Amino acid sequence: HNTLCPRIVDLLRSNGMDDTLVLVGGIVPQEDIATLKSQGVSEIFLPGTSTEDIVTFILENVRPQ
Repeated sequence: HNTLCPRIVDLLRSNGMDDTLVLVGGIVPQEDIATLKSQGVSEIFLPGTSTEDIVTFILENVRPQ
């Protein structure tokens, strides 16, 4: 995640996709979360995160076109 996520964010941004949410899910050490967010990851959902919490985050952060 420390290698792939920043690269994905960079590629999205360099292709004009500045308004794209980048969501990460899975086992991410706590000490990596702040760095990933500072590099452009919108949110990180750790194991056990409810689907309702994920949907709520998306609904609150996606702008209608």
